[in-house]
Amino acid sequence: MVPALPARGAWRTTARGMAAALLLLLACAWLLPAAPAVATELRLGYVEYFLPGVDRKDVALAVELWARRYVETERGLDVRLTAYHSRNEMRKALAKGQVDVVHLPTVDYLLLAREMDLKPFGVPVTDGEFGERYVLVAAKGSGITRVSQLRGARLLVQAMSAGPESLPLRWVERQLRDQGLPPAARHFSGVEYEVQASRVLLPVFFGQAPACVVTERSLRTMIEMNPQVGAQLERIAVSPPLIDFVMCLAPTVDPSLAPRYAELGLGLSDNPWGKQMLLLLQLDGIAPFRPEAIEPARRLVEQ
Repeated sequence: MVPALPARGAWRTTARGMAAALLLLLACAWLLPAAPAVATELRLGYVEYFLPGVDRKDVALAVELWARRYVETERGLDVRLTAYHSRNEMRKALAKGQVDVVHLPTVDYLLLAREMDLKPFGVPVTDGEFGERYVLVAAKGSGITRVSQLRGARLLVQAMSAGPESLPLRWVERQLRDQGLPPAARHFSGVEYEVQASRVLLPVFFGQAPACVVTERSLRTMIEMNPQVGAQLERIAVSPPLIDFVMCLAPTVDPSLAPRYAELGLGLSDNPWGKQMLLLLQLDGIAPFRPEAIEPARRLVEQ
């Protein structure tokens, strides 16, 4: 029997706020053969960025639950989970062969892949697409129809990473550049990041902020819960689908194992534990990595 997860209200984080730690444990399941395996240790690493609205204690509790009840107890696989606080820390760990599998924000993956032979094998799928589409939203009747009209305004962004690590912000930066406008740091009075969609959408809805950037799925969910959100908010621009993270094998791992990871990942939705994990993370699934899936993000990083 699959143990029940804590009630949704018990978590102070959003499902996506826990993605970095939880998806690493999900990767453990992919690495397991169908027959019982001899106990061993799998070294998993991820880059951890802090954002307001993400409680690390909640993340740690979720990691402990999944590691103890599933990965270790049921599968007999010891897990060494390491959080690295910067791209540079992860770079050093990879160079020294200290990790086997890594979960990387897309910006970190693209930059580190220039230096070392990372072997990507998994990317998220949402609404039948690789990654998420982001939407620049303003209040209807505000007269705001272009990003140029937000000069000197405060911008709220739903994102898993802040600053240059944030793909939604890089997408906004591209909008500014294409219109001959200054960078976000000069164009806006400030940029604030939140994981929870409600914390960026509701201030715009109530007139406390002029505009925000949210995922298409988050906006749709809020409209389904409260149709007034759709009646009072207007889409200004929509991004191409952007992948938030990439799951990779370290350069020291035998590359011949990569096809096996992809094969096992495709069957994830047929596994009860996998279904619960995907539901928790608000993802449709984890798909095998394909180079074209990351191209929209690559164009933003290499601009």
